[in-house]
Amino acid sequence: MSCRVFMKEYNIESRNRFDVVKITHLVEEAVKESKIANGLVLVFTPHATAAIAINEYEPRISDDYISWIKRVIPPGAGWKHDEIDDNAHAHIASLVIGQSKVLPLSGGRLVRGTWQEVLLLEFDGPRRRTLVIQVYGL
Repeated sequence: MSCRVFMKEYNIESRNRFDVVKITHLVEEAVKESKIANGLVLVFTPHATAAIAINEYEPRISDDYISWIKRVIPPGAGWKHDEIDDNAHAHIASLVIGQSKVLPLSGGRLVRGTWQEVLLLEFDGPRRRTLVIQVYGL
């Protein structure tokens, strides 16, 4: 039996310059549509100023994610790229967190912890972001 691959794209609208958008339901929708029961799920955003994370989604912790990014990689901190486009902090945050994550798929369900959600982190919004989901398996 050969490995099957299914791909689906979505457009996500962020609302603020910094934003945390829960996208778990879209990943689960793509998994269901794929009819693949066991394998891996790749979640990717093809943008240099956004990232994908897997963690709890709750308003206070979401605010904490953004506060941490602003503290560790502050906007307007004299980054050289800001001379061209005032978003160097967003590029660096995306680089550190990463534009993709891979989750296991078992029995047609994402394998994740009780509080884990798939999140799109926006660092240079509001913008329309593309989300690419690929499901690999049997």
